[in-house]
This record gives sequence, structure tokens and C-alpha cells, in this order.
Amino acid sequence: MAIDLNRFIGTFFDEAQEHLESIEEKAMSLASGRHDPELLNSIFRAAHSIKGGSGTFGFTQLSEATHEMETLFDQLRKGQRQPDASTVRLLLDVCDVFKAHVARLKSGDRSVDPAMDAMRGKIAEYRAAGGEVATTPAKAAKAGKAAKAGKVATPEAVEPTLHESFFAPAEPAREGTEFGLFADSGLLASEPAPAGPEKFGFFEAVPGAPGGSAAGKTQNDSNRARGGGEQSSIRVSTEKIDRIVNLVGELVIAQAMMQQASGKLAAQQDEHLNHSLSALDRHTRDLQQAVMSIRMMPMEFVFSRFPRLVYDVSTRLGKKVHLRTQGHETELDKEMIELLIDPLTHVVRNAIDHGIESPDERKAAGKPEMGTVGMRATHRGGSVIIEVTDDGRGLDRARLLAKARELGMPCSDSMNDMEVFSLIFEAGFSTAKQVTDLSGRGVGMDVVRRNIASLGGQVTIDSELGSGTTITIQLPLTLAVLDGMVVSVGDEQYIVPLEFVAEAIQPQSADIKLVANLASLIAVRGEHLPLIRLDHVVEFRRNERPASDAPAKTGTDSGQLCLVVEVDNRRAALLVDSLIGQQQLVVKSLETNLHAVPGVAGATILGDGRVALILDVNSIVRTNTARTRSAA
Repeated sequence: MAIDLNRFIGTFFDEAQEHLESIEEKAMSLASGRHDPELLNSIFRAAHSIKGGSGTFGFTQLSEATHEMETLFDQLRKGQRQPDASTVRLLLDVCDVFKAHVARLKSGDRSVDPAMDAMRGKIAEYRAAGGEVATTPAKAAKAGKAAKAGKVATPEAVEPTLHESFFAPAEPAREGTEFGLFADSGLLASEPAPAGPEKFGFFEAVPGAPGGSAAGKTQNDSNRARGGGEQSSIRVSTEKIDRIVNLVGELVIAQAMMQQASGKLAAQQDEHLNHSLSALDRHTRDLQQAVMSIRMMPMEFVFSRFPRLVYDVSTRLGKKVHLRTQGHETELDKEMIELLIDPLTHVVRNAIDHGIESPDERKAAGKPEMGTVGMRATHRGGSVIIEVTDDGRGLDRARLLAKARELGMPCSDSMNDMEVFSLIFEAGFSTAKQVTDLSGRGVGMDVVRRNIASLGGQVTIDSELGSGTTITIQLPLTLAVLDGMVVSVGDEQYIVPLEFVAEAIQPQSADIKLVANLASLIAVRGEHLPLIRLDHVVEFRRNERPASDAPAKTGTDSGQLCLVVEVDNRRAALLVDSLIGQQQLVVKSLETNLHAVPGVAGATILGDGRVALILDVNSIVRTNTARTRSAA
């Protein structure tokens, strides 16, 4: 019976993308010139898998170009030539062109791609000429036709160009795993496949079976046949996972409603019901954690994108930079990982461009010519901490203050270092001496803070002049669930994310200080913090405002409470009517279901069925702090 290959074409595109990400990552290790047979074999196998799948689906240009790659790496594997920096450059260019071609095929465009012919000729020239490649697309295209006819064009050296396709998010390959939808079925002339059984996405090739992998066993069956030595896996669309997460969230809300309703029943009369509800609560929480774990992905999926970025940016700037990563196994929600790529890209580019000095500058300062950029991820409580460090020139406090004054930003010499360093996150702030296509336009770091804040996180900066800079990003583990403080203003309830809360206090009237006839500062153990009235933030209108609720007497007389919150190392006191308690809550996006609301990060449904808004503590504190400084 004929097999409908269209069912598997989506998987081919996904796995081809993973292979290209794997080749790109491994290419960085070739520049040393050290002969590493396993590394070369790994790249060869990735190219072989792409060729086999593309041949099966009739993607001739891709299969022919990857065949050229196979031939090149067969030479490298046999020691007939040694890889060097030019090999790395070629591979990165290959990955850029191949990625664009795969995206083109995925969109349904099956027309001839001139870039692929040109790249095939470039590979053939490089292979035959010992490292030199064609300069122009026309010459490369000509070389491609020559390669197809069995000839090789005369080589000519080129200056490598910077390709920035690495900014497009794509799932990287999992380390130590081989992919590929189908084995090479003999449709195209090819090199012999690696010895031993070869694994492919849905099927495993069975020796002697007609049609290659089409007659193979499913991966689960083959794993059982091998005695369960390998863990099996399946590819599931994120839409299905998101639907399960949403349904479990609704189940958690329904369970909380039942739990709250049962509290009104007499325990002695309904002991069995209460016991059953407690068991339901326990199992529901376990189910929620299990489902959420499906969405969790290791930080390896983030870190694997950055060797290419560091290589390209440092090469373009004429700098020597080594990337060191730690915490690959630290897990984060898939949605968070996808949204984290862009701000981290800005941070790492800035570290190389502004932080790391040129080799000559570093040598004059007594440093190694090669600078280091580090990326480290760790779990801390219910958060993930990501640190990006560099051993470059560090931040100059005096220069930052001078630039801030030049731009008319509120600042003073009394600001501590952390506050001064945080000026680089302000919109339009830049100390670059000249504008380039990499930096200097005053955009970037403000985007970092805004994007991190949109994820419910914080970003802080620490630096030492001449020694380097550390940027720390703190993020919740997931955007779907959060621990929050439920507070009230009048009859309305609001949620303050627990990660921002340092402590709760009951202020005394004498602690309130007036600035410009407003109750704007409160003394907390000798420190004066901006006082933010939540009823003013949410524009809550009270029917009656007792005289005791006047600004000068806010606190003891009214019985109100203050939550001391901390954002970007800035502390403030949020004045609320009462504290209801701490709960784990299912987050609902307002932007998805309605529209964005200033000062609001989302919404949730409480156990009594009421909707409560989740406060955007980041924006509330920043807005109020700026207003307080202006009043002062």
C-alpha cells in the first residue's frame, strides 16, 4: 500500500531545522584545527540525514547541496585535509542559506533557488581548492552548474560577511541525539550510510526491509525490542500542549471553587465529602505540576544559539571572545524561553560591543587578548536566575552621570552605583562614541528591561570599572501559574506577585512624610520609600472617605497595610486596605482575551468565582518613582 509522505513533511522540516542548528553549533569547535573524528562524524551524519529526507520528498537542490557537504566531510574524516577558520565560515554560510531554503520549501515555494546553486558551487570549490571559495553569486552559481556537470570552477578568495539569520528563533538540536525522517532509499547517488542501525524521527531503518524506513518499526516498538535501553519520545504540537495546560488550569479553578464551597459545610456532618475534596485537591495539584513539566525545556535550547552570535559579532568587531555557559540543564517554560531570546541577544551583543576591549587594549591593560562572556542559569526558589557576565572595561559611573545630565534625565551624585548603572536601561540612553549597525542608536537595553518586565521578571546590573559587568535577569518559572498575595481595596481584590514582595508592615501616621502636599514617602527602619496608594493606581472611588483617611493620617487610624515591594533594586511601599492571603493562581492573559491595560499584568479567577487583576508591579513602581523624584 502506498504511503502518503505528506503526513511526515512537517516533521522533516522540523528535523532539518534541528540538524542545521546542530551543524551550526558544532562548527564553532572546528576552528581549533584539532582532528576530532566524533565531531566530524556528527556533522557528516546530520548532513546525511538532511540529504536522505530531502531526497525522499523530492527536494533536489537541498539533497544535492548536502551531498557536496557529505563529500567534504568525508575528506575531513579521512584526514585528507584539516578544518580551520575558513571551514567554520563556510559552514555558517551554508547553514544560513540552507535555513532560508528550508523556510522557502516550508512555505510551499518549490521554484529553483539560485542561492542554493551558488552555495553548492561554493562548497565544491572549497573542497577542490583546499579552502578558497568563490567571490560573487554569479561565479558561485556558475561553479554550482559546473559541479553538477562534474567540473570545478577556478577558486577566488572572499571576505566573509555577517549573516544575521541567527536572530530568527528556531528549536536547536538536542545534544547527543540523531535525527532524520527517512533513511537514504537509493533515490540519489550517495556516500555509504554510517555502519550500524541508524535512527530516524518516526521510524528506524530495518536492514533488509523493502523501502528502507517505510517498512520500519515505530520508535516505541524498537525501543522495547532493544530492552528499553533508550528513552522513547514523540513529537507533539505546542497547540495540543497549550490546550491541555489551559484545561488543567480550568480544573484547578473549579477545584478551588469546590474547596471554598465545602468550607461552609459542617465538618462533622460531611467528613467523607471533605476527605474526598482534600484528595481531589492533592491530585489536581499533582496533575497541574505534571502537565506544566511538559512545557519545561532546558536552558540548553537558549544557550545553543549564542556561540554563532558571539563568533559573528566578535569577528566583525575584530575582537577575540570566548563564550562560557553554565546551567544547561536548568529548566524554564517553553514560552518563556522563546520570549527570552531577544533580550538576551541584546545583552550579549552589548557585552561584546561595549564591554569587551580590543586585543590591543586588553594587552595594554594586562589582560589576556581573548575576552570572556559568560552565561549562567540557576534555580532560586520559584525563579530562574540568568547571569550574563563579561571581563571587559566595566561601566564608568562618572561618564554615565554626565551622559544622563546631557540627555536631561533626573540624576544626582547621591545615587548609589546600582541606580547609576541602571541608567543604561532608560530609553534613548547610549554612551557609544559612534553609531554602527550593532549599537549606538540608544535602543536595545531599554527593550531588554521592557521585555523582561513583560515576563514578570526583573533585570539588575553590577559593574566594576576595568574588571567587567554582570547583568542579572530574574524570571518566574512559568507564565501560566504564579504565587501571589491577594490584597483588597474596598470590595475589590487584586493580586501582587509574591516574587516582588519583601515584607508586609502596618504603618504609623508619624511614618508618613509629605512632599508637595502629598503623602508620598514612608519611613521603614530609617529608609524613606515612595508610598504608592493602590486605590489611586486603580482609580477606586470610595463612597465615603473618613477624615482619618486623609494623607497625613493614612496608616494606623485606617488599619491599612503596606507591602514593601522591590523592583530593579528599587523599593517602594504599596498601601492596601487589607491582606487576604497567599495563593497559587492560574494566570489569564488580558492581551489574548481583551487588550493590554496599563499597570495590569493579567487576571485570574479566585476560588469564589470572582475575577481579580494581577498587578504589573514593575510599571507601577517605575512610574511612581519617576513622579516622586519630579515632586521632590
